[in-house]
Amino acid sequence: MLGLVRKLNGGIDVVARFMGGCAGWLFIACACFITFDVLARKFFGFSTQSSIELSGYMLAVGIAWGLAGALEGRAHVRIDVLIQRIPAGARRYLHWVALAMLAVFAGFLVYGAWQTFVESWEFKATDNSLIKTPLIIPQGLWLIGLAVFGLMAVLRVLEVALLLRGGSIAEIEHITGPKSYIEEADETLHALGVDAHVGAKS
Repeated sequence: MLGLVRKLNGGIDVVARFMGGCAGWLFIACACFITFDVLARKFFGFSTQSSIELSGYMLAVGIAWGLAGALEGRAHVRIDVLIQRIPAGARRYLHWVALAMLAVFAGFLVYGAWQTFVESWEFKATDNSLIKTPLIIPQGLWLIGLAVFGLMAVLRVLEVALLLRGGSIAEIEHITGPKSYIEEADETLHALGVDAHVGAKS
């Protein structure tokens, strides 16, 4: 069972990294679009008149699509001053409770996004801009991002639950805990193309 859940987690991790990359490019596109609109208004006397709506959609979709990638990369903010002082036997269960609460919260987000999407679908709702964007497009992309995040949270909850008895605290914290400064340093060195062992020796 643990092997199956880990395979599912590995698969959704790949999806999350892809979506995180899309979110990053979407933020860049949003910045370029706003810059173009500002410069066009300043120097050429015209505007797309849709920058507020489209940039809002880009930000909303980008944030939703980045949530799963942040969970996969253990980048969500956690205040861990107290929990690190708790014995490992109890700490593992607290990690699971925190992850379970995150999954419940994600469930509420997915439910709300689904209700919003269905309502826009039924009423064929569009925005108030000149391009009259059907709201099901940005809301559907938003829903996909939240759904992947929720599914990942549930799979993480299952994996940690299976590790509560037989797994080590290190395995559990590798899934639930924030990255250590050593892991962050290694990632930075890797991004710079420097071998971590070489960086440690120097």
